[in-house]
Amino acid sequence: MNLKLLVPVIAGTLVLSSSAFALQASGSMNAAEVAYKKPTIENLLTNPAFENKGLGWSYWFANFKDDNAYVGRYRGRIATGSSHSISQMVTIPETGYYDLSAYIISPSNDAILSLTNMANEVLVSTEIKKSKKYKRTALKHIPLEQGEQLNVFFTGSDKGSVSVDNVTLSKSPKNKAPAFNQVIGFNVAEQSGLTAINKNSKTIEFHLPFGSDLENVQIGDITVSSGTSASLRTGDVVDFSQPVTITLTDEKGRIEQWVATAVEKEKEVTVTSSNQKLEASFEWAIDKTRQFVMTGKHDLVNRDENNNDGSGTADYIPSYWAGYFDRTAFYSRDFLHQAAGAKLAGLDNENFSMFKTFARHSTESRKWYTLWAVNFDGSPHTIDYKDDDWFVREVPAQFEFLEKAYEQYQWTGDKRYIEDEDLWRFYTKVLTDYITLHDLQDPNGIAEGYGGIFEGSATYNERGEFPIEAGDGIGSQYQATVAYAAMLEARGDYSDAKLWQEKAQKLKDFFNQDWSIADPDKPLANYVNIVQKDGLRLNDFGKENSWFMPMKLITEPGERNNNYLDFISQNLGDGIGTTPEAPNNIEAYTYIPETYFPYNRNEEAWKWMQYIMDKKDLPHERPTQGTNGDYPEISFTFISNTVEGLMGIKPDAANNAVVTASHLTTDIDWLSVDYLPMGEHELTIRHDGLTKTTLTNTSEKTLNWQAWFYGNYAVLNVDGVSMSTEHKSVNGQTVSYVEIPVGSNVTRVVER
Repeated sequence: MNLKLLVPVIAGTLVLSSSAFALQASGSMNAAEVAYKKPTIENLLTNPAFENKGLGWSYWFANFKDDNAYVGRYRGRIATGSSHSISQMVTIPETGYYDLSAYIISPSNDAILSLTNMANEVLVSTEIKKSKKYKRTALKHIPLEQGEQLNVFFTGSDKGSVSVDNVTLSKSPKNKAPAFNQVIGFNVAEQSGLTAINKNSKTIEFHLPFGSDLENVQIGDITVSSGTSASLRTGDVVDFSQPVTITLTDEKGRIEQWVATAVEKEKEVTVTSSNQKLEASFEWAIDKTRQFVMTGKHDLVNRDENNNDGSGTADYIPSYWAGYFDRTAFYSRDFLHQAAGAKLAGLDNENFSMFKTFARHSTESRKWYTLWAVNFDGSPHTIDYKDDDWFVREVPAQFEFLEKAYEQYQWTGDKRYIEDEDLWRFYTKVLTDYITLHDLQDPNGIAEGYGGIFEGSATYNERGEFPIEAGDGIGSQYQATVAYAAMLEARGDYSDAKLWQEKAQKLKDFFNQDWSIADPDKPLANYVNIVQKDGLRLNDFGKENSWFMPMKLITEPGERNNNYLDFISQNLGDGIGTTPEAPNNIEAYTYIPETYFPYNRNEEAWKWMQYIMDKKDLPHERPTQGTNGDYPEISFTFISNTVEGLMGIKPDAANNAVVTASHLTTDIDWLSVDYLPMGEHELTIRHDGLTKTTLTNTSEKTLNWQAWFYGNYAVLNVDGVSMSTEHKSVNGQTVSYVEIPVGSNVTRVVER
């Protein structure tokens, strides 16, 4: 059985405790030369009985439950389906024979217990016998060598759910050690991802980024069995344009032939940087988004933490996970926040499909609200939808659809975003009939909420008050109006575009001069962030309904806005648990870089990008979700916060134009993004600090480039020649810039 395609979405957490060891490679190493502490524990698995809230395990259409456990309180539970799984990665600390066992309930004989390699190719396996009670399933006397990296892997059953508990991987009581003549570890310079070593087929497979020189690949590490020598050594430069045979010779002269294959990855947006943490985090994020893509699959619908096997199966539309990992759905709020990162990761078809699906779910019977959550087949997800009068809905999302759809148009130049009949009806209804129907409690042109999420919330902050109007709602409504005006202009409806531009400005003026002022005698005080039904106006810290206001640029730049950004920073502190107001959910912090980059507060924005990456492998506040990094928003937004935030790239694909503005910090000397797709263009853009930007246009059409530099400079150096600058104020910051054409396959450099 080959499980190579059943790669779990959630990365396993490796904890070796006292059996940890270090592989220090220099030259061709063997296991006897590897220094390690002899293991003092018997079971190699982390959290073998799932008692620590399921942590340490990877889940694919699976989770842990606090009922019907074999021991303790918790058990692992695999949802109905033979492609679903629970797994954990382990590294073998000592050569010997090992026994793998678990107590399992399975409705049929099609579930499998196995050990796999890093590509989830099965190395050894056994069927799990049908049973209504827990029975022990075991693989005995498995010969394993120190340093091998493997996955303990359970797959489910097509006949029903599978329960797993009390898993053990420990040494067998056999005195004679097994003999090996194999490759244990292998990697090369610039490698992407983990190496798949298959000891059964004697093959090695690894991936290199697109465009790598396969003829000159340097071996980073090769670790082989004790007493074995290899025909390749660490540091060798090898031609991997064709599979390479590696000859292993053990101390008795016996020879094994292994074949190593390099696979060049498909072209994808790539980041390189002087900051290795940033570069590695971006690569992680790109790889992680791939795992969330659900396009073309056939699997469960309406699965959630209370209904683990869903309501059946269906064919999935082009889509990706956006929301809790234990729910088979994409959520409007999460999707809208992930869409830019998804585009950069190459998920254009998925983005348009999901926009279109939400647009079609906006109906008159739902008072022009669209759904909050949609199954991967495009149907309503039932945990959040009961009927057209009782479903989850939140005001800001309605408006963010317009803003984010226009952002997709800016990145892609795809006219469907401004011409598709379903989408255009949706945009127009949101800014007309929707507002009219939801502006009855305090008629002022601002869309209102009515209470909790099933009644229609005015705010994304589900952990506070239930206002009728909120800062994130009005801020999102402003950006929707700006986007609608821009889309009208792109459609050639110039008179209507001007009308909506005026409406956007009036809304911004109303916000700054009236709506946001709690006390007219204190015009510099905090912005009002919520208005309650009784008329009470509060300007405390409301999380989303606070930071969305400056993030959506509805606040007027200046002293009041600067003070408010400081106020947000004070309430966030250093993240979870550091202040009474700091959010407990990691995904909330993914908005914070977008709040500070527009105001050129780069160190603060970068602080939160690093914070998110530092916390990605920790448990999410909701344990059945998995780790923080398993929440899809984390990876998708890191991509967009790197490209749109740190790189300051503002696309205009339809007009063959782009703006760049470096937001690098003192610990990022340089940052480059390669293979960046923007409409018909493919770009390479590099910032060296805040002083130099290089752009290469590797496409057929000439590109118009505005190179921005924060500060007041009379001239900028363009390809070695001084050029007079123009100036503008961007969110209260002075920007000096030049506007220059970049021809097909041309590189140009601007520096100050």
